Amino acid sequence: MNRRGFIQISSVALLPILLGIFPKPSKDRGKYSIDVKSNRSFGHLLRSLSKTDPVSERSVDYVIVGGGVAGIAAATQLSGKSFVLFEADDRLGGSSASDHWKDTVFAMGAHYELAYPESFGKEVIDLLKRMNVIRFNDYSKLYEFVDEQYVIDKAQMEQCFLKGELIDDVLSDVEGGDKFEEILMAFKGKMLLPTRLIEEEYHYLNTISFKEFIESKMTLSDDLERRISYQMLDDWGGKCDEVSALAGIHYYMCRPYDEKDVPLFSPPNGNSYFIEKMVGYVDEPDAFEVNTLVRSIREVEDGVEIEVITPAREVELIRAKKVIYAGQKHALKYILRTEKPLFDNSYAPWLVLNFICRKGVDFDKWQNDVVTDNLEFLGFVNSRAQKTRSKDYDVFTAYYCLSELNREQLVKIEEEPADFVESTIDLIADETGTNLRDYLEHVNIKLMGHAMPIPKPGYLSFKDVPSHSSNIIFAGVDTGRLPLFYEACDSGIQAGKNLLEEIKNKNYEG
Repeated sequence: MNRRGFIQISSVALLPILLGIFPKPSKDRGKYSIDVKSNRSFGHLLRSLSKTDPVSERSVDYVIVGGGVAGIAAATQLSGKSFVLFEADDRLGGSSASDHWKDTVFAMGAHYELAYPESFGKEVIDLLKRMNVIRFNDYSKLYEFVDEQYVIDKAQMEQCFLKGELIDDVLSDVEGGDKFEEILMAFKGKMLLPTRLIEEEYHYLNTISFKEFIESKMTLSDDLERRISYQMLDDWGGKCDEVSALAGIHYYMCRPYDEKDVPLFSPPNGNSYFIEKMVGYVDEPDAFEVNTLVRSIREVEDGVEIEVITPAREVELIRAKKVIYAGQKHALKYILRTEKPLFDNSYAPWLVLNFICRKGVDFDKWQNDVVTDNLEFLGFVNSRAQKTRSKDYDVFTAYYCLSELNREQLVKIEEEPADFVESTIDLIADETGTNLRDYLEHVNIKLMGHAMPIPKPGYLSFKDVPSHSSNIIFAGVDTGRLPLFYEACDSGIQAGKNLLEEIKNKNYEG
């Protein structure tokens, strides 16, 4: 089984480094620069301006909070309407954002998408077709990507380092692998996207862990469990005893991997490619406002009032008919105060390190997995396999995924990044035999304290559009969806359509 994945690093990886028991980083530090980005300052900004009154106000029909995939997908439905989208960060994209150093562009989060089966929900398919992103291949029976130059060549797809041995992929020749695959085949064609389309007879899989499910069907060896957990951390931010059986099965069975090679699409800017396409699809480019932090949302008699902190660090009052909240739901306890929490999610913290190196590093594969006994390090993505890339530099992107309990360790890394960078370079050298230090020019670190919801048992909602009231609608993968681009996009589309439908019905009744 050869499931292509988006690499992260396990929750235990940082502890040895931060506690000083990890092998000390090399003293031979290269002369490279380091840039660290995080949104930790947002909380300080909210506190510092918590009692500041608005100095201005304006009115629009609709407000979207959050400039990630879900928020921008919602904006595509409101094109031509009076709306504004607020994003607190300095760029759009959320966990799909990108950055650049000199002429080299790189992703700071989600790196790729895979071609879509016919059975997937039509709303996302229709939007991507209208934007000329995908087209149907009559031979493969898949919706494949128009910009074929960004499809990774199968021969360069992946390799896995396992106890000093180089193997094809994470599950190669593992004990119990054939039985595991046989068990999964019972769900072929049933694990759809978006997850709201999954038939109710499979919802029971959302009530138990993936490990429980596997152990009810077969004897699970320690080696197979470790490798499966690697792949669960890959997409879901939790090990196989943490994520639901439905999430685990979905990882392997959402596409026909057993029948055909499913094209993997990975532009140099990662999933920011889709962000740029959607923004270009909207008629009102000025409707997207970055560096603007939403401070509060409250319902009033004729709609909603939103207070935002502007780039000038002043407070502005926005009056609107309705709001789509596509921001992170853990922040609602500050922004939209209610009698009880609206969402009870667990979030995986991420660190993304982009190593920008001069040409010469000898990795050939796009995905480089590293499976260790305790999942301390899980690999990196290599831009050399991309057809369109910088002429001067290659980018090697590693992902760390902390446990929820260790979220505060991000602060230490933000304050003292150099040793962490050096330790990561040494890890890659120790596990793969290749030293990036001799070629390294720049390191970009992205810290995300609440990067994605972990789909634990009971997490999935299977709902179209959750809402707090008729005037406050929610979107985003952390509304009970799997943390995937397709889910985020569908969530935003559904929220936008729901908003317009309610307005239409209200006008009709009036």
